[in-house]
Amino acid sequence: MKSFAIGANDGESVALTVLNYERPRTGEFYDDNWLLCEVTVRAGSFKGTFQANFLTSELVDLLQGLRKISAELRGEYNFEPMEGQLVFRASCDSLGHIHVSGKAMDQAGIGHTLGFGFSLDQTFLSATLHELSDLVQAFPVRA
Repeated sequence: MKSFAIGANDGESVALTVLNYERPRTGEFYDDNWLLCEVTVRAGSFKGTFQANFLTSELVDLLQGLRKISAELRGEYNFEPMEGQLVFRASCDSLGHIHVSGKAMDQAGIGHTLGFGFSLDQTFLSATLHELSDLVQAFPVRA
């Protein structure tokens, strides 16, 4: 298992833990690259955990998007995976504050939703990038 969190672990955050690949390798891109994950959202008085599936390539794109924000200290990245159970926008203002807003859905397409939003200093992204890089290396895109 590997995980990453964006936000403060003891406060407002979104954490994603990869439990494993959903299926053994078959040679078909989509079948080979689905990950079984657990998502935890903490937003104010609300905390929820649910299972969701993400493609390995979606997490690679997330890593690249957050790296760009961290390096340039401006811009935004929209995480919009195929299943839509966790979507969010991360943006950086001119003072180096990262603003995260999005929604979580406990079941793909038909679930209950929780909207969330929080801000953090860009220095918090360093740990996120390190954890997400480790996760992507542990669960690479299967060709």
